[in-house]
Amino acid sequence: MNSIAHKHDMNHIGRDMWPDGTVPWDEARPPQKRPGSMMMTGELRNCGYCGSMHPADVAAAILAGAKGSWADRKYGWPHKAYFDKIPNPHAGLLEVRCGGTHKSDMTPVEHIETRYNEITGASYKHKTYTEHPRPAPATTYGKFYSVHLQDATPEERDIIEKHLGLKFTFQDGKVSWAPYA
Repeated sequence: MNSIAHKHDMNHIGRDMWPDGTVPWDEARPPQKRPGSMMMTGELRNCGYCGSMHPADVAAAILAGAKGSWADRKYGWPHKAYFDKIPNPHAGLLEVRCGGTHKSDMTPVEHIETRYNEITGASYKHKTYTEHPRPAPATTYGKFYSVHLQDATPEERDIIEKHLGLKFTFQDGKVSWAPYA
């Protein structure tokens, strides 16, 4: 079943891709090397539009010990929560984690390549990196957009709202929230 969460907030591009306003969920994918890029981490099931975790997976992760906390309110409301300690469905598979928090997974090669820019005719120095695949950890992290509470069953929604401490109401394209009682 597709997500209904973006029916009221999709931009023009979204409406062109999904005219009925519902968005398919992308299934979880194991770590794999994608054409033209390095090996990446596995992906959890997520919204094909915003990348949010599926609410059923969020509720199951909470019950298994995952911890969530709200992101900043840059849009003026609690729109997104980050979760860690999510049981990793890809645990043990080889992956490469890179980025600001995982710099140790990429190590510069001993030399620097000299490359040639065909447009400007200039030579430049380019550091190359070597991937160091490691087994995926037992837990991982993810994000959940609160609009996807609209896709949750009543039980899943209650688990998520109770864990994050807020109860949401979605009506006529508007959202409101209050402390979870």
